[in-house]
Amino acid sequence: MRSSPSRDLQFSRRNFLAGAGAASLMAGTAHAQTAQKSTLAYGSTGYTWATTFLAEALETWKASGVDLSVFDFPTGRESMQALLGGSADFSTSTDTPFVFAALQGLKPVVLINYSRYTHDMKITIRKEGPIDSSKPASLKGRKVATRVGTSGQYMLAKYLEMGGLTLKDVTVIDLSPNDMSVALIRGDIDAFAWTGQAANAADKQSGGKTTVMNQDGLEKYFQSHQTILTSEKVIKEKPQLLDAAVRAIFAAEDYMARDVNWAQKIAARVRTTPEEVKSATESFQFRIEFTPRFLDDLVAQAEWAISAGVARRPSQDLRALFTSLIHAGPVRKYRPDRVTLTGV
Repeated sequence: MRSSPSRDLQFSRRNFLAGAGAASLMAGTAHAQTAQKSTLAYGSTGYTWATTFLAEALETWKASGVDLSVFDFPTGRESMQALLGGSADFSTSTDTPFVFAALQGLKPVVLINYSRYTHDMKITIRKEGPIDSSKPASLKGRKVATRVGTSGQYMLAKYLEMGGLTLKDVTVIDLSPNDMSVALIRGDIDAFAWTGQAANAADKQSGGKTTVMNQDGLEKYFQSHQTILTSEKVIKEKPQLLDAAVRAIFAAEDYMARDVNWAQKIAARVRTTPEEVKSATESFQFRIEFTPRFLDDLVAQAEWAISAGVARRPSQDLRALFTSLIHAGPVRKYRPDRVTLTGV
C-alpha cells in the first residue's frame, strides 16, 4: 500500500492516555501483545477527521486491542479506493465518494457516521477577481477547481443551486487540493471549492489577496457527513475488529465532550494551531449516530448526481441500496440510542 507522499504527513504515535470516560469502553479488550493489526486510510490530513485523529492521539485504538497503521491520501476518494482495493481495513471519507462508489456498483460499507458539517467547505476566490463574494450567481462562466467525486464537488453544485445555476454554468477543473491555492493565486482558475483549511492556506500564501464567498442559507442545501468506511470482506472475516473500531471512536467522542481543550491533541497532526482547529470546527456536530437524515442525505446526493448526468441510476431502489451498505450493528451494540435509522 502506498503511503503519504512525504514522510512528515505520516502519523507518529503520541503518548496520550484516554480519560476515565473511555476506560469503560475499553474494559475487557485484548492486551497489547495480542493486538489485531489493522490499517486505516485517511482522506487528507485536515481537521475534517478530528474525531479519528483524536482517537489516535489518545491511543484508544491501542486500548481497544488494535495495532493501527495509518496512511494519508489527498482526499476521501483516494482513501476509499485504497479500501476497495484491499490495502486497508478502514478509510475515512465524506459521504460523497461513498455515494458515487455505490452508484457505480462498488460496495464500500459505512461503519461509523461520526460527524457532520455544512460550512467547512468553502468557495475561495481572489479579492480583486471577477467574482462577487456575496453573489453565488457571479460564478457563472467561471473556472472553478474542486476534486471531482468528493464533497467539494457536491457543495459546489448546491452552492450554485442557491444562485440559480448548475455545474453546467461553470467550467469545473479537477485538481488535487495541494494545487488549488497556487492555481488560484496564479490566475489559472477563478475559484476553488474545498475546505476552510485550504481557504486559510490560500489567504496566507497570497498575502491576504483571497477571500471566501458568503454561505448564508447553505444549510438548506448541503450537509456533509464524515464516516469511517469498511468492506464486506472485513465485516465477514474480522467482526471483532469492527467492534474495536467503534469502541475507539466512541472513546474519542467522549473525550471531546469532556475536555474543551481537545484540539491541542491534534493541532500538530493537521498542521495548524489549536485555536484554528477549534474555530473551524465550531459548526461541526461531533456525534456518532445513524439517523433517518443520514439516509435522506445519501439519497438526495444520489438524485443530484443522476440528474446532473455525473452518475447513472442503478437498477436497485436508492434507499434500499444505501441501507444495504450501512453496517450499524457495532454502533448499536455499544450505544443503541444512537441508531434510529431502521433496517440497518
